[in-house]
Formats: sequence, C-alpha cells, structure tokens
Amino acid sequence: MFHIIAYCSLILFSAFFYLDILLPMYLEQVPRSVGYIPKYKKNEWTSQKCISKDGNYVHTYKFKDLDNQTRIWKWSAPKKESDALIKRFGVPPSIYKPYTPTAEVLAKRKKQIKNGYFQTSNNIVGPNHSAIIADSRPLVTGVTDLVKQAISNDGLNKRETVELIMAFCQDIPYGVPPKNYDGKVISGMFPPPLALKKTWGDCDTKSILFASIYLSLPGRSMVLLESPGHISVGIEGSPGPYDQAISFQGKKYIFAEPVGPGKKPMGGAISPYVQINGVYPIELDQSYVKPNYETLSEEISVGSTIIFKLLEGKRSIADKLKIFYNHVGQNQNYYEITSKPKKDGSIKYSTQKEKIYLMINQGGYYHYGGYAVNKKMNLDLDFSEGNCIYIRTGPGKNVFVFKHENGNYSGMQFKADRNGVIRAILDSGNYLASLTQYITGKELKYFNRDEKKGITFDL
Repeated sequence: MFHIIAYCSLILFSAFFYLDILLPMYLEQVPRSVGYIPKYKKNEWTSQKCISKDGNYVHTYKFKDLDNQTRIWKWSAPKKESDALIKRFGVPPSIYKPYTPTAEVLAKRKKQIKNGYFQTSNNIVGPNHSAIIADSRPLVTGVTDLVKQAISNDGLNKRETVELIMAFCQDIPYGVPPKNYDGKVISGMFPPPLALKKTWGDCDTKSILFASIYLSLPGRSMVLLESPGHISVGIEGSPGPYDQAISFQGKKYIFAEPVGPGKKPMGGAISPYVQINGVYPIELDQSYVKPNYETLSEEISVGSTIIFKLLEGKRSIADKLKIFYNHVGQNQNYYEITSKPKKDGSIKYSTQKEKIYLMINQGGYYHYGGYAVNKKMNLDLDFSEGNCIYIRTGPGKNVFVFKHENGNYSGMQFKADRNGVIRAILDSGNYLASLTQYITGKELKYFNRDEKKGITFDL
C-alpha cells in the first residue's frame, strides 16, 4: 500500500512540475491539438486560409518568423493549373497489385507511374520528388515573390532566407495526409498546391513545399534527407561550429527542418532524426515557366519591431550576452530572445504587445527595464562606463544595489566579473551601492537611462 501511495505521489508531483514549472516556460512553443486529422498540431498564433476567387486560389497565411516577427502573406495561384497538378498526382491502386509483365501491361504501368509524378526505384513505386518540385515551382510564384521582397527589404542573407521559408512551413499546421486521395494512391503526401489549398501537411509534404519555394530562387542547391519515419532537407553551404551537417558527393549540406510546429533554426535536427538513412538530390531538368496570370503577392505588417544593439562602447557584445523578455512585468516568467546577431551585431525582435520588459542577468552584466512598443524602435544598450551603473570592486564579489523611491529602498544583488566590474542598466532613479545587504548613509547617485548618463561606484 505504501508503495502505491508513493507511486501516486510521484505522478502527482511530476504533473505539478510539468504544469507549473515547465509548461509556462515553453507555453509559446507548445502546439495545440485540434480537429480530426491524424496527429493534427497547430501553433496558437498562426492561421491559414484559402479561397477560390476569379479563377485563382487566394491564400492568406499568418506566421511568425524566427525573429518572432508576425508576418501575414497574401498571394494567388492559378486555379486551373493548380487543380491540374493536384488531379494528376498519384497512381491507381492497381499499381500495387500483382500483374502479368507483358509488354502492353509494362508500358501502361510506366505511363501511369510517370503521369502521376511517381517513379520506380529498387522495385519500389513512390513519389518522384524532383518532378513534383519542378512542376510546382511556377504554382508557388506568389510565395517566392514574397520571399524576394523580404530579401530586398530586410537585407536577408542566404541563411536568413532559408530560415524565413522554414518558419513559413513550420507554422503550417501539422497533419498526416491519407495513403489514398481522390481514388489514387498518394503515399501520405500532398504536392505543394494541394498542401497550400488544404492548409496543413506532414514532414515530406512540407519538405517538398520548402524545396519548391527555395529552388525557385536563383543559385540554390539542396537535398532531401531521409531518417527513420521522417523527411527533412539539407541546404548546401559551409556549416558553422554548431550546425548539424552531412557530406554528400563532395559537398556539405546543413540540416534544415521545415516540418514544425516547433520552431527550429537552420543547422538543428529534431531528435531522433539525426540518423540519416538516405540522401536524395533534386534534379530539375525542366525550365521554370511562370504561368501567364497576374500574381497577387502582398505582405501585411503586424506589430512593431525592436532592433537591439548590445554594446560596450563601440564594441558589440551581442554574441556574449543573453537577453530575455516578457510582456506582463518582472514577476513573471521570462523567455529568451534566440535570434542570432546580424553582421552589425544587432538583434531583431518583433511583438504585437504594447510593452516589453527586458532582462539580462549574466555575470557582470545586468539589465532590467520596461519599454513602450508602439512603433519600430532602435534600442542601444551600452554597458560602457559613463553610460550605465558602473561598479568597480573585487573579482567575483557580491554587491547590493539599492534604488531610493518615495522614501523607500528596494535592493538587488549583483556579482562582479573576473575583473571586478559590474555593469547595470536599470530604470532611471537614485541609487547607492554597498558590499552588504544593509543600507548605509552613502551618497545617492542619479542614473538617467533615457539620456544614457551613467554613475560610478568604487567599493
């Protein structure tokens, strides 16, 4: 009986730990399960819509990129050409039934397989990914145009471009297509026009969609990566020190995971899909012919963007510090801004909230403060002496910093770095510093965060 009670208590504790500790920390990244589609998962911030209008499919997709910027993309695709590819995709179920290999039967099978965007490899009949991608590229022109606009407007490099298309695909709800569709075998995969029309798909569906968009851009090269029960993509390039990559035919391909709904940057692989069983190059032997129709392609701006620069004088320290945020105040859970610094050392973050609270708490560098966000803003956090609360003391020493406001004191404990320096950017106000947690009669000094007028303490 005791063991049963102990076991139940452990379960209850584990549930409490998950709900109260882990869940709040990752709430924004937990997909929501709805609907009847097998394994359907959807991020709460995203939405997808497809309507038929004036001979076109008009798509409106809302998603978040890896800078947390909310983007709404609206584009059109020709209904006639899209439906033709959708109808063509797949093979009759008879392909997988026993047959007599006469010349007539073999010729008929070959035609059915080829016309259905399938192929035979090692006596296995399955989708011809290269052919699907080649013929789908003109039908995703609207998305490609939006990617090109982002490259131009935001100055995206190759890696940032990959991650933008990944984020678009990751936020498409996850669902497993059926084995059969409209009387044909489709092997559990939607071609890109059908995926965009249905507004959901699984790993191979999204990987083929990603490839159709990415390979519509000039000079791009990639492969499909097969893991046990999973398909992802590899992007040709030079891997960084933390990138997962694979060598194939003398080239390096960096892992990229378009499946979602979790957000993962380029170079990261979802466990347990690090093991690669097959690498499949994409051969595009057909010319890229855009359908003769007027393309709708527009982005609707949502929210405001903050461009952070973490500095110490003129030197960027963005790669040295971690910055955290929340939107409700300092007594709530903070979430890390994971965007990588740009070439100029800046970090981009977007929000639809009216206020953002920032925090840095990292050995010698500290920041607490709230900022109103009603338009695009540049925020330079300069931790050099003369711009912040600068404290010189012994290496590794603890220092108590007190703020005096309305006759009351509130204190925080900071730790000096190995050089004996503490740098803090707090709200404007009167401060004193002490080596003890007790307030002494030391002189109050005024720190002005807005005008970047710092104060110095020698302890």
